[in-house]
Amino acid sequence: MKYSDTLEVARNKPTKQLTNAGLYYRPSYNAVDGNIVQWMTSSASTCTSSVSGEEPSWWAVDLGAIYDISHVIIFGRIDCCVDQLSNFDIEVIKPCRNKTNWFEDGAAELCYHQQALTTYLNASCYNRMIGQYVRIRLNDPNILSLCEVEVHGKFLRYLRSVTIPYTCGFQGHSYTGHNVTLSSAIVKSDIYCTYKCAFMKGCYVADFNKKTSNCTLLEKKTGSNFVANSDHNVYIIS
Repeated sequence: MKYSDTLEVARNKPTKQLTNAGLYYRPSYNAVDGNIVQWMTSSASTCTSSVSGEEPSWWAVDLGAIYDISHVIIFGRIDCCVDQLSNFDIEVIKPCRNKTNWFEDGAAELCYHQQALTTYLNASCYNRMIGQYVRIRLNDPNILSLCEVEVHGKFLRYLRSVTIPYTCGFQGHSYTGHNVTLSSAIVKSDIYCTYKCAFMKGCYVADFNKKTSNCTLLEKKTGSNFVANSDHNVYIIS
């Protein structure tokens, strides 16, 4: 995907962060208000700030629909080394179908990892990223302060659409045991494999072999389970 094909899709969307109280707390929505000037002037009051503690801080935005995300631009604080960003992950999260509890019900994938200190980052996702939520998560228990975050992507569809279900999945797992195969075919992606399962009566699991592109559609059976298998991705139709 080329940048010219994408739009900035995070502006004024709902946001969350780990902490919403404390002496240095600043609200999470400050990062999507479109005010880039705040970054240049280092005005802490118009950036976000979460309190440091035992759990690494995070900030997230709900894009309101499923997007094919190409890159994320982050404007951090430039006036204080404590608030400089380092050792953090940018994650894209696909929600379970028919779930509305933000990313607690979703499957997160790594878009980009930044180790070095930075105050400005234009991060292209390592691989194709499809999801509804973008989360910036520190790997250390430090203060997370963001002045502005832009998410660039291409709209795919709203979650409530049943044309292509986006379900929770088990990356690097296969479904084995006393299962019954309903269908098996070569398909172009794990998303299309899941799509086929969603519209097949009795289908519970879409098991996609990443090496062979073979899609196996399975019933739910007692005694079957998800086991680690780096060649496979499994998606559940709920």
